[in-house]
Amino acid sequence: MIILINILVFIITVYLQSAVFGRFDLFGFAPNIVLILIVTFSLYRKIYEAYVFAFVTGFVLDILSAGPFGIYTTVFMAIVFVSGLIVDEDHSKISTTFASIFLAISALVFYITFWAIVSYQSKNFTLSGFVFSIGQTAITLGVFFLVFPYLKKIFLWEEKVGDVRIR
Repeated sequence: MIILINILVFIITVYLQSAVFGRFDLFGFAPNIVLILIVTFSLYRKIYEAYVFAFVTGFVLDILSAGPFGIYTTVFMAIVFVSGLIVDEDHSKISTTFASIFLAISALVFYITFWAIVSYQSKNFTLSGFVFSIGQTAITLGVFFLVFPYLKKIFLWEEKVGDVRIR
């Protein structure tokens, strides 16, 4: 049941990211809710679950996007890898401050990597692309502060339900 809830959350998130937020923007910026979900999932769920969902979600977004193929999968897998190095088994002690700093760094790495790859392919390195990366990170971080308390409750609730079922 918990796995089905996770799959449903990821399907809805990928759909919203590709269909809704692809058309919705705030001064040209759109939040990356899949990145928010991957970061939160990698901080609050078991690492093997996070790897599976990061790979599958990244692969689906790579197929749906017009950007460089493999960037979503690579960055999402790297986020899960780094979070696995940082976070121990007690997920309930992770603060909102730590999660927001981790998301900000992850989003900056994602958007700057994307900017660098696209700029390299077009042989046109512009400062506006770098500024756009910072704006995208700020919008994603703003949306993160709105949805993080709910995502944290969902992922910690699933863990409590799983513990009750094991007993």
